[in-house]
Amino acid sequence: MPINVLIAGGGPAALEAALALHRLAGERVTTTVLAPESELTYRPLSVLAPFAAGEPTRYRLERIARDAGFTHRRGRLARVDSAAHDVLTDDGERIGYDVLLVATGAKLVEPYERATVFTGSDSDQERLHGMVQDVEEGYLRRIAFVVPEGNTWPLPLYELALMLAERAYSMCAEVELSLITPETAPLAVFGPDASREVDALLRQAGVRVHTATTARQLAHGRLDLGTEIVDVDRLVTLPRLEGPRIAGLPANPDGFLVTDSHSRVTGVPDVYAAGDVTAFRIKQGGIACQQADAAAADIAARAGAPVEPEPFEPVLRGMLLTESWARFLRRQGDEPTSDVAGRALWWPPTKIAGRELAGYLEALDERAGVRVGIPVNVNVGNAGDGPIEVLSLH
Repeated sequence: MPINVLIAGGGPAALEAALALHRLAGERVTTTVLAPESELTYRPLSVLAPFAAGEPTRYRLERIARDAGFTHRRGRLARVDSAAHDVLTDDGERIGYDVLLVATGAKLVEPYERATVFTGSDSDQERLHGMVQDVEEGYLRRIAFVVPEGNTWPLPLYELALMLAERAYSMCAEVELSLITPETAPLAVFGPDASREVDALLRQAGVRVHTATTARQLAHGRLDLGTEIVDVDRLVTLPRLEGPRIAGLPANPDGFLVTDSHSRVTGVPDVYAAGDVTAFRIKQGGIACQQADAAAADIAARAGAPVEPEPFEPVLRGMLLTESWARFLRRQGDEPTSDVAGRALWWPPTKIAGRELAGYLEALDERAGVRVGIPVNVNVGNAGDGPIEVLSLH
């Protein structure tokens, strides 16, 4: 009898797990995906939309469900009853499971008042597009891009700052751009090699960089940086990610789920977790997919599939993208060095580097004739000497 697997969530981690289970376990499992959305929005490309340089692609979950062999049920996880092995949805429905994988994401919190908080949503894209137009027309001159304290994924803010600098230069618009971050160096999570490259790109673009700095918001468009006061016309930031504190599941003091190396939730049987809902410090789509892979392999082995489950060993892959160029950044675990290149370091060369999801979505794009983003073959910089990883051969 197949194992009944319930996946809560409809983002990259959830769909990566569903695709992996379909490939590894086949008919040994029956998979249900509980998600309120009807489609997957490829949000990492939303940074292009304010500059009319591209937009996030959307994929129907109905189509993915057919290809990956799962049932999509509309709803949102509200509570887990681990003793009864069922969940309660936000509309009161109960759904049973043999194994539960929680991939519901984190709680988004606005870190500053009167700020433009970029989540990648349609409304955020419109607001940023209006700001870009105001810069082009000379109405805005001082803009601060502020990375908040706490859990967040800072890379999109760097992309927005660099693209706005490019746009202002091309329009001969006078603008003062600042990037303020509590990180010890730009994109420090990728290591010192990547930080030096990103720092050089920012300074070349004319973006003033404040590292190891927490901005405190004052009245009338003023920011207190500790050592100086900065006046700004606009403050652009990212949401801070907080743990969702899912009822019925043990969590750490910040509300995140603690998992082991196979993505099993500590302290509760038959429950796994992947992505931003977990206590792992890096909140990023590619990392979420790696956690989902570890969970799927362990579940497939439990179902009797001939699989040797491999533990989650993070490899951080990130693409820093602008209208005219890209940098690929890669770091293995806590290794002191990283790969930095102006050409692809993994294949397919996607922003969400999921072993299952990247190739699958690329195949959908090819069949639909979709051009994702824009060509990035201008001013690519150093090609680097890192090998190209093959994530998927879909």
